[in-house]
Amino acid sequence: MTFKNISVDLFFKFFILENYTSFFNFSVDEIYDRGASYESDSHKPTIRALLIVAYSVIIVISLFGNLVVCHVVIKNKRMHSVTSLFIMNLAIADILITVLNTPFTLVRFVYRTWVFGKAMCHVSRFAQYCSLHVSALTLVAIALDRYQVVMHPMRKRMSRVKGVAWIGVIWVMGSCFSLPHAIYQTLIRFEFFKTRVRLVCLPNFPHPSDLFWKYLDLTTFILLYVLPVAIISISYLVVAKKVWFRNAVGDVTVAQSAALRRKKKTTLKMLIAVVAVFAVCWFPLNCYVVLLSSKMIQANNAVYFTFHWLAMSSTCYNPFIYSWLNHNFRAELRALPLLGRLAKVNAIQQS
Repeated sequence: MTFKNISVDLFFKFFILENYTSFFNFSVDEIYDRGASYESDSHKPTIRALLIVAYSVIIVISLFGNLVVCHVVIKNKRMHSVTSLFIMNLAIADILITVLNTPFTLVRFVYRTWVFGKAMCHVSRFAQYCSLHVSALTLVAIALDRYQVVMHPMRKRMSRVKGVAWIGVIWVMGSCFSLPHAIYQTLIRFEFFKTRVRLVCLPNFPHPSDLFWKYLDLTTFILLYVLPVAIISISYLVVAKKVWFRNAVGDVTVAQSAALRRKKKTTLKMLIAVVAVFAVCWFPLNCYVVLLSSKMIQANNAVYFTFHWLAMSSTCYNPFIYSWLNHNFRAELRALPLLGRLAKVNAIQQS
């Protein structure tokens, strides 16, 4: 067997010699592989069943909820605003990671081998990072758009055409940021005692691979998590201060002012909730990856499973937030045939 660089060499030594403490290159999907022996806890029936149930719940809820979001935005003409387009873009990013990453990660966790071939080894990695980057950049775009609307209400709003153009830019940027993680993937075959065979999908970075990996993870964390969250937080703090404590420009009556302020507050609450879910769900895993690649901590299976599941679960919550805080979204949900019938049944049962 030939290995291209030190990251693969160390991986080989890790599995053959079971040297758990000296192996130090980590990335999002391979942390678990490098933190356990071949006969891992994921082979225990209870743990396997727990993983299957936990990830299956995410997949089902995420797919259903985000497809409904896309349907509502497309069908409801009242929601054809720039903000709604950005919200639909978030849903598409969540669908991407749900379809092209979460199921593959689950199967790899449970069966401890990669069964999807070389192409999907690259595609699955790309989907995970691209979804993360697109979500972060879209949330920044929403925050800046709301800042423009609230702080400069007399200026012309961003048009739908310009919004679509910005969405295209976001996907190009997200793809470019994700390519290093996707390109430097390799599929390696391991034979254990000539009776067991494993295929492992893992990064294979250029020399010096440890530094390349460390600074790539750190740069990704800062530029596509810390910086976006900081920009979003500052924007919403400024916007919230004006919405809560100042009257809107052009109000004619007290009732009109109160109604407009309530609407703006509700929209702001919804967007802040979406950002908060993203930030909270992805922060533990991002920190874990950076600390591992910097050799500041050692891998822990239970911790990684918890953080990874939490990050993947971020794809499920947004539809519930929209249903809770967006009147147009709730009204369109009730108009859907299936959900409309369920709502009627529920109303009959409560009467």
